Amino acid sequence: MPELLRNIVGLSCIGGLSESKASTLKHTLIVCATGVMLGGFLQGCSAGKPSAGETGLANAAKDVTIPLEAGKMKNPLPETDEIVSQGQEVFLGECVQCHGAEARGDTTVGRNMTPPAMDLTSAHVQHWSDAELFWIIQNGVRLTGMPAWKSTISANDTWKLARYIHSLPKAGAATASMAGSTQMQAATSSQDKYTLKIPNGLAFSEFRGYEGWSVIAISHNGGALAAILGNPEMIDAFKAGIPGNGKAFPDGAKMAKVHWTAKVDSTEPGAPTVPGPQHDVDFMLKDSKRFADSGGWGYGAFEYDAASGTFRLANLGDKPPQGNDAKCGFACHTSVKNKDYVFTSYGHR
Repeated sequence: MPELLRNIVGLSCIGGLSESKASTLKHTLIVCATGVMLGGFLQGCSAGKPSAGETGLANAAKDVTIPLEAGKMKNPLPETDEIVSQGQEVFLGECVQCHGAEARGDTTVGRNMTPPAMDLTSAHVQHWSDAELFWIIQNGVRLTGMPAWKSTISANDTWKLARYIHSLPKAGAATASMAGSTQMQAATSSQDKYTLKIPNGLAFSEFRGYEGWSVIAISHNGGALAAILGNPEMIDAFKAGIPGNGKAFPDGAKMAKVHWTAKVDSTEPGAPTVPGPQHDVDFMLKDSKRFADSGGWGYGAFEYDAASGTFRLANLGDKPPQGNDAKCGFACHTSVKNKDYVFTSYGHR
């Protein structure tokens, strides 16, 4: 055994070597010894799916393949949301095929590797430093499905990727917390929103099912994002060329505008602006007889309280102020009277 190791490393002793060379040699000996143990352990094992023991040993071997010097490097990039987001972009472009979108190795390709692709959220992976992850990504791991990415992923992007990998447990905890909060909110809110009605105006129940209507367009105004939805009558009218052809929307056409507080999600590629808590929902209903004195349209605004999961009628204290009657919103919409009082154009798709 000692003779074999000496032949492998090409040296007869380690006396007199520098500290760094001795450390490297020591690490090499550990790798060799691990290889011999693996060889003895795996004798007689089938060539099918590896057992838990085989997988564990193969993954443990990755620990000792990392040069000791690699652990001394420092990640030159700060641990910021922007860097983590950029690291996620690299991950989604290069790593998801094996490790999956949630980085747990739960893909067809990843599961069928020998050993299977690692769960990057696991304690085994998370105990590696940024520098050790950097070395593994750049150089790969022999006898596993992990290739060397040195020629594909730059050093700078690899450091970003290391930051992202180490952010995964935090992101998972935040997602779980958010899911729990949502479930609690659903459980505590017992409001029947369809009982709400504006005096002499629109009732929430007239828009039952609006959540599943087709999207007319989206908008981003100030600190709010909105999706403007239309019922089938409204969508058909848009497709027929209304109001550009000079015709008015038919009675029965309805619109819903759902507002969310805008937020930047640094965990997604490019840190996009996405919906945060819902703020309100606004409705419009065309009924030329019922709402003759407001351009044929009835308007309604309902504020949403995310903490309690309930809606209420908008009032003059809200921003913008809303009157509790069928005409609320009419004054604003008169500026687009030539478009039958509708601001939103049907978005091309």
